Amino acid sequence: SVTYGRNWNFDNVLEDEQFQASLNTTFANNISGSFSVSRDMERYLGVNFDKIGYRAFGRISSSRKYSIGAFYRYGDEVRYQENPFLGRGGSGGMFVTLRPTTRFQSQLNLNTSRLIDPRVDPSVADPLVFDVTIVRALSTYQFTDRLALRNIAEFNTLQRTMGLNMLVSYRVNAGTVFYIGYDDRYRQADQILGEDFDGDGISDYLFPSITTMQRTNRAFFTKFQYLFRY
Repeated sequence: SVTYGRNWNFDNVLEDEQFQASLNTTFANNISGSFSVSRDMERYLGVNFDKIGYRAFGRISSSRKYSIGAFYRYGDEVRYQENPFLGRGGSGGMFVTLRPTTRFQSQLNLNTSRLIDPRVDPSVADPLVFDVTIVRALSTYQFTDRLALRNIAEFNTLQRTMGLNMLVSYRVNAGTVFYIGYDDRYRQADQILGEDFDGDGISDYLFPSITTMQRTNRAFFTKFQYLFRY
């Protein structure tokens, strides 16, 4: 497939222009993949940025018990700030969905994003603008048709934060639901106190132990939803 698009504002100024060529494939046993290349123009804060990007995607869903997939994009990206510039980097991710039983399902996601400033000489300074990885797991267990438990756990390497969120829902009917939830938020100690908590910053970055994480927020909450019909 080949797509082309242009977008003007009300002052007749061209804001975006996109050109993309894609190859999409579908195989037996629910296996699919795609590859695309794009050449875009994006206008931000009055500056036109010409971008070239490449993207690949694949998914395998041959079983009811699991599915797996991955994607990756590499190319030019705009750094959205007061003085924007065109950086170069990539973003990608992997996702796995597990369904060992009809009542339980868990979705595991790993997403990464990295941006390099090409204007910076590596011999003089670090050209890395950011490098972030987010790990997220969402699990649900359906006890009955009305009662369910959901849990979300997430870790962010850029902000050094970790979150846990549990939610119990009881559905009386299609428009009436009662919720009880618990939310817990943590952040790495050196990001709060301004110092390395146990002296091992590298291992704390990759594998934060419970001693290096400090609670920043804890909350219990309830919610009642009712649909009024008239």
